[in-house]
Amino acid sequence: MTSRERVIMSLKHKEPDRVPVDFDGMRSTGIHARAYSELKRHLNLNDKSVRIYDLGQQLGEVDEETRQIFNVDVVALKGLYTNFGCRLDRWKKFPMFSDGEYYVPEDFNPEKDEEGNWVVKDETGRVIAKMPKGGYYFDGIYYPLENAQTKEDIDKFFASLKPLDDEEVNYLIENAKYFRENTNYAIMGNFGGNFFEAGHGAFGYQKFMELLAFDRSLVEHFLGRLEEYYLKNLEIYLENVGDYIDIIQFGDDFGSQNGPQISLKMFRELFKPHLKRLCEYTKKKNKNIFTFLHSCGSISALLPDIIDAGVDIINPVQTSAANMDPEFLKKEFGDSITFWGGGADTQKILPFGSKEEVIEDVKRRIDIFAPGGGFVFTAVHNIQYGVPAQNVVTMFETVKNHGKYDWH
Repeated sequence: MTSRERVIMSLKHKEPDRVPVDFDGMRSTGIHARAYSELKRHLNLNDKSVRIYDLGQQLGEVDEETRQIFNVDVVALKGLYTNFGCRLDRWKKFPMFSDGEYYVPEDFNPEKDEEGNWVVKDETGRVIAKMPKGGYYFDGIYYPLENAQTKEDIDKFFASLKPLDDEEVNYLIENAKYFRENTNYAIMGNFGGNFFEAGHGAFGYQKFMELLAFDRSLVEHFLGRLEEYYLKNLEIYLENVGDYIDIIQFGDDFGSQNGPQISLKMFRELFKPHLKRLCEYTKKKNKNIFTFLHSCGSISALLPDIIDAGVDIINPVQTSAANMDPEFLKKEFGDSITFWGGGADTQKILPFGSKEEVIEDVKRRIDIFAPGGGFVFTAVHNIQYGVPAQNVVTMFETVKNHGKYDWH
């Protein structure tokens, strides 16, 4: 059974030969660049350098040698551009951290400020992101609509956004075609398409939450314009690579540690309709593509509506959040949605647990999520710096040893 066949079978809620595995199929199933550098040294890989492709989260690009070692079944179809408008087709060596060999996009040029922080500036010289001295990530500190007050302000912002151009499309086609013709991986199209998070990124977290409460018409206008923009790009995307990809990834962090960030009523009225139209459009263009939604936190209260919106897959399955117990999730929703994640506790066990604790944690989760299919193994969100490399190896070895469907 090929990797692609294995993943698709599980997504159809059938049991393949073993539990499918994802590692870096999208930007919430990967590994921090420093953690990956340590892992490469631990594994004594031939190439110990690390490409940092997500500049905000500082994620390392998992390479083919690693995918083979860990029996990974999924590969990411990334776009040409990453954070801060930087291109992923040109790389340069850069001393992002002092403990390894790191490469970043050629047009990524952060500077050190007087306090020793890394800062990113736009073409006007304005600081738009910062990594504090000794930190691990870049935090966005510029919000283009933070001073917006009218629908005209929002329209002006969207007028500056351009749909996918020929160069971006050709990059996608080239990579999608390569993966389909030269590998057996299931291909995940990293599309994005977030609405709730996009509001935070455009207005700033506090202002967007205030607008949700006090200026709904402005939010509705913003979300409507955003959907128009996404659907234009989705049309171009699916027309060009829809026949190559197996999964399309959307994302929105609706949950917190203790529950949804917004009420169910607000989700149904403001966000579900837009998510549903993205899913419906995808299925209309290609009914064989599975829809994937990333949403951190406690979202069990939203899951019936997420499923009703047309989502086939949920990630990262943050089981340490409230009301996200694996047994409850599998019992209540296991026939209706695939759990892509929840495979290892990245908040406590993976960074701080012993080898034996990692083994038991992973085995227990496989025993709960795997029966009947509808499960793709990956840790709960990205593996962060500070997680022992041996625990990462132990996690994947446990899936290999315990994830065969002849175990029950």
